[in-house]
Amino acid sequence: MRKILIIASLCALAWAGSPTDLDSLFRGNEYKPTLSSSLRDTSSNIPAKVAAKNDKSDGFYMLQFEAVGDFDAAQRRKAQLSASTGYTIQVVFDTPFYKLRAGGWSKRKVAEDKARELSAYNIPAFVVKIR
Repeated sequence: MRKILIIASLCALAWAGSPTDLDSLFRGNEYKPTLSSSLRDTSSNIPAKVAAKNDKSDGFYMLQFEAVGDFDAAQRRKAQLSASTGYTIQVVFDTPFYKLRAGGWSKRKVAEDKARELSAYNIPAFVVKIR
């Protein structure tokens, strides 16, 4: 019986490898994928006039996460989103929904980049033009 235990423990040690990402999740470490500074395709050539036009503000954009019908549910979701994104979440009442919005960018492309970055963390958001 003792020989079987020794052989089983040696086999377990032989098959045990280095910790995986799943092991680190069980220990409480958060997995964060490495993201590039911009998730856009920059391979295309943009003419100088278009590039100059893109430098100007084209409105005011925010990210909208959800629209819920219950005020208490909106407040609970606001706390969850604020903790997971780090943004200050605004609850805007637009009949009949409470809309959860965050951020504020003067360029749509920057706001879209932020939405793509959040989607890498499984946080759905879309860009809304405010002004």
